[in-house]
Amino acid sequence: MTSNDHFSNKSIAELLRNIAAAYQLQEGSESGKNNRFRIIAYEKAADTIEHLSRELRDIWYEGKLYKITGIGSGIGSALEEIFTTGESQHFNEILKGIPQSVFLLMKVPGIGPKKAFRLVFHFGLTDTETVVHELRNLARANKVADLEGFGTKSQDDILEGLNIFERKDKREERMSISYAMEIASGVIQYMKKLGTIIKRIDSLGSLRRRVATIGDIDIAVAIDEIIEGSDPQSAHMRVRPSQAIIDHFLKYPGKRSVEAAGERKASILAAGNIRIDLRVQDSESYGSMLQYLTGSKAHNIKLREYALKKGYSLSEYGMKVVKRNNLRHSDPPADGEESIKKFKDEKSLYSFLGLQTPPPEIREGTSEIYYAKRGMLPKLVTIEDIKGDFHLHSSYDLKPSHDLGLDTYEEMVRKAKELQYEYIGFSEHNPKQSGLSENDVKTIMEKRKRYIDSVMKPLHFPYFIGLEVDILPDGRIALPESAIEYVDYLIVSLHSSFTMDMQKMTTRVLRALSYPKVKIFGHPTARLLGKRDGVEMDWDQIFDQVKKNNQALEINAAPSRLDLPDSLVKEGVEKGAKFIIDTDAHAVVNMDWMKYGVDVARRGWLTEKDVVNTWSYPKIKKWFNSAFKSPKILPYLHQGSWV
Repeated sequence: MTSNDHFSNKSIAELLRNIAAAYQLQEGSESGKNNRFRIIAYEKAADTIEHLSRELRDIWYEGKLYKITGIGSGIGSALEEIFTTGESQHFNEILKGIPQSVFLLMKVPGIGPKKAFRLVFHFGLTDTETVVHELRNLARANKVADLEGFGTKSQDDILEGLNIFERKDKREERMSISYAMEIASGVIQYMKKLGTIIKRIDSLGSLRRRVATIGDIDIAVAIDEIIEGSDPQSAHMRVRPSQAIIDHFLKYPGKRSVEAAGERKASILAAGNIRIDLRVQDSESYGSMLQYLTGSKAHNIKLREYALKKGYSLSEYGMKVVKRNNLRHSDPPADGEESIKKFKDEKSLYSFLGLQTPPPEIREGTSEIYYAKRGMLPKLVTIEDIKGDFHLHSSYDLKPSHDLGLDTYEEMVRKAKELQYEYIGFSEHNPKQSGLSENDVKTIMEKRKRYIDSVMKPLHFPYFIGLEVDILPDGRIALPESAIEYVDYLIVSLHSSFTMDMQKMTTRVLRALSYPKVKIFGHPTARLLGKRDGVEMDWDQIFDQVKKNNQALEINAAPSRLDLPDSLVKEGVEKGAKFIIDTDAHAVVNMDWMKYGVDVARRGWLTEKDVVNTWSYPKIKKWFNSAFKSPKILPYLHQGSWV
């Protein structure tokens, strides 16, 4: 089931934020007395939905809407009405009388709901096509400053916010995790040229949590602030370390323009219109900032609520102790009622609250606080646990249905040894479906096996011979049965006919998984990030099938795929499914992608035991040899051709 734009996660999240804004506009009125918790609930649900790896409408279709964190009966019933009828009468009533231009202005940095509402109604800015242009002209004419409650500084902030909004609106909203990490790494290496002035430097936010796609890049620097002249050996120390760091950052060679600059934080726009934000914090409270700016909003809300119940209020600077007799749930402490405790690292902060430290990848506001409180967080799989890669495309020409790889088997083995793998698997695409008879394909596969065996014998490195095989529209696989004997395993993958409805797609895949020696379901949703949405299936049936057949779902580590998505990985492991992390490499350099697949696995809460290619060679060999024998094979012959 494919969602259209009206039902996309992005549009639903935006709608919920608009509802939260509408409730904010009611505050102070009789009807808005109890809106605070509604606002928090809608904003929390919006954040969760925006970062889902699957479309919410498809999750609703499967009957799992209320399993999503933050969706209770109130929000859920309205969403069900939207998915069923196209709109919600309840939401329409809340939004009644608020021009769309108010919500558009809310996207401008520094303009909240109440400011946007006042600007729109005072100046009559009701046209969404012209509201930004008109507001800029009003600000330039000093008319915003004259509005009660605004002033010159507010007017200047609005002009700067409009410029940032327009630049951001023109650039690509999300970049791949691999590209974001490359950019962040370049900035971090550049900043480290300052030497020991920098005590620690880290990426923040979604990049540190290893989300599949990234918006802006956020970086934090820890320092020991020193008074001018205290370190005469360092030329930078003629100024405070914080100023030296900001000055150095603003000279970054990849900078196109400066977005903002202050004493301890700055923003630049880099090549490709990528916004990079830098924040500087004293070492003694660096752990507080690192935690505060790493966790998703949902995680931080849950942690903040947990801390408040213990009598503490969290911020990026530390933890304020609130007097118990004055504490009310979610209320900030009053002046003079608190002292502040600082934390050099995250572990000390979480430990102070009696919690295990959740790995950054799982700080998404699901169940990590629950398990951290009980000391039950899993030991997540690491890149060091990986012992081999089974989805590799070499330059061996077997007349494949898709593209060849660039490098030889020998070159791939050398790379595997460099990565300290214990074994390797080769899996070119199946021979093409046209112009070849069944006997031709059998001969090609037999010749390939002989060649691989001859090449690998002198290398003395454990290997397996596999093949990536297309799943045809009717569920057959693009390989004749007589050719299966020349492989140790098959990867079945979707490479065509992506628009089938959910049930037909499910039936198609279940049939493909029924073939002998099928051990891996490759890039299961077939998504291409930013280009093609993933297909939808009844995933419970898929999980049950791979568990029953002793098969594995692939986490494809190619940055353009990262498929299976983390949310489905978490669902699958809860159903008892096994996984395998592969790179789908078409060149030896691509074998370094494994880390991105491990990131997905960690976000899906996988441990070493859940991932097949962390196993020893004898165990993995036994797993391949346990390929089941399907009692019912779909016929291969069709109209005189093996396909």
